[in-house]
Amino acid sequence: MGVNILIIGLGLIGGSLGLALKESPLINKIIGYDQDRKTLDKALEIGAIDETLSLEGGVADAHIIFLCTPLRFYPQIIEDIKPHLKAGTIISDVGSTKQEVNRIFTGLPSEIWAIGGHPMAGAETKGIFGADRYLFENAVYVLTPPLGLPPEVLQLLSDLLASTGARITVMDAALHDKIVATISHLPHLAAVALVGLTKDDNDSLMLAAGGFRDTTRIASSDPGLWEDILFSNRDPVLKELEELIKNLNKIKMALQINNHGIIQNELRLAKDIRDKIPRMRKGLIPEFCDIVCIVPDKPGIIGQLGKILGNEGINIVDIEILRVREGDGGTLRLGVPSSEDACRAVKALQSNGIKAWER
Repeated sequence: MGVNILIIGLGLIGGSLGLALKESPLINKIIGYDQDRKTLDKALEIGAIDETLSLEGGVADAHIIFLCTPLRFYPQIIEDIKPHLKAGTIISDVGSTKQEVNRIFTGLPSEIWAIGGHPMAGAETKGIFGADRYLFENAVYVLTPPLGLPPEVLQLLSDLLASTGARITVMDAALHDKIVATISHLPHLAAVALVGLTKDDNDSLMLAAGGFRDTTRIASSDPGLWEDILFSNRDPVLKELEELIKNLNKIKMALQINNHGIIQNELRLAKDIRDKIPRMRKGLIPEFCDIVCIVPDKPGIIGQLGKILGNEGINIVDIEILRVREGDGGTLRLGVPSSEDACRAVKALQSNGIKAWER
């Protein structure tokens, strides 16, 4: 007999979690709760949940509960569900910061196991309509268990989440918050500041090219959600923000005194470090090999590429449209698992009249 899961909050992450867990042999059923009736109906329609219950009923029936709402709602949810929890119930969450979550979880009864969680995955489409069965595939999923947690409890949650295709990483909550302040929260603030420099000037926005758009893409995220994230992780963000300001001041001073050596060193160091980042966007997984190909602008061309490589037994693990000219053609980047696959893929594509090379 599998476990019963309750997902509280059926937005992008909650809906995707339900879809991803449905095929796990560890699951008996998935219960959904959301204050929006249309969201619940859609979650049932797409199969993200098996049934809906009241919050009290879902909690009483669940063995594992996932909080998938914005962080600001956690304290009230904990208060509402405490009277209905069974001893031994596991509670986890999907929030972006973990020390604050651990503090909130201290309000739970001692016989409840609370484990912070953070899937390093997301998408541009918000809400249940963006739910994706494969959102967690190859994503790093961080768990921050408290001291004294029985190993078998952590193992159960890890096994369950691993069935989504995620790569489970156990980490101290303070270390997690410091890292995400650097790699996630500061980039968001930097994007906000860069967009602010345009002062909403039409000429600046018209000339904004790919580099500016890519660098500032995350500034289009939900402001309310990011307000929660930044204040819940305020101290680590402030420390890392101070370091960023020091780095910018160093660059500023080098330009003021016309010191090419410092600028060159900063540029080179940044490139060397940046080039070490795994290119898959969902976390720390092995590198793959890139193929660049030029294709005609016609319907079905991407499917044709997939068929060519599929016939060779080569899996496409990443794909990106680099540039396109309507009616003429475009340039694509395909990621394949190994250098050997890349060599075979280039030969196969070229033999089908497609200009391709390994990058």
